[in-house]
Amino acid sequence: MNATMSPPQAESVTLYYREGSSDKVYQCSIEPDGDLFAVNFAYGRRGSTMNTGTKTSSPVDYETAKKTYDKLVREKTAKGYTPGEDGTTYQQTGNEGRATEIRPQLLNPIEEGEVHRLIKDPAWCMQEKKDGRRTLLQKQGDAIQGINRKGLLIGLASPIVVQAAKFSTDVIIDGEGVGDVLYAFDLLVNGG
Repeated sequence: MNATMSPPQAESVTLYYREGSSDKVYQCSIEPDGDLFAVNFAYGRRGSTMNTGTKTSSPVDYETAKKTYDKLVREKTAKGYTPGEDGTTYQQTGNEGRATEIRPQLLNPIEEGEVHRLIKDPAWCMQEKKDGRRTLLQKQGDAIQGINRKGLLIGLASPIVVQAAKFSTDVIIDGEGVGDVLYAFDLLVNGG
């Protein structure tokens, strides 16, 4: 009698850790990469843009990916992380950490007296600072990528990628990533 085995499936888990003021999220997934698999992860403070990476420098067979994945989950649960059903998935690009030619302009400090003058000046505007991470979103053709304050590529929350894919032109948006939302405060490029 021949039993038919089903092909290996993608697998993912979202784990949470809360203690005192600490509120962390760790996501781990086995993702298909051609005929092989990658083990990717995302971690950070709940509600903030997460750091992303991979535990497999190149694609591996399913058995190796599953062992790597299971080891990560065991390590995190041993540290007090617990499974949960909600969370934002992050889209991996395979290029995380690579340098780009794009860097955001960082804030320029001003004297306290200038604050009051600028608040009253109609030529200036303000935007509330969220508790997120500086994130640039670049869309060129079908390619969508995130860029951090150091000019390095980062993963983006899937809902951000889905919305960016709807733009009809190439754009670079400077903003602040908080969870699965990008609060835009500057449009640096719009269709060239």
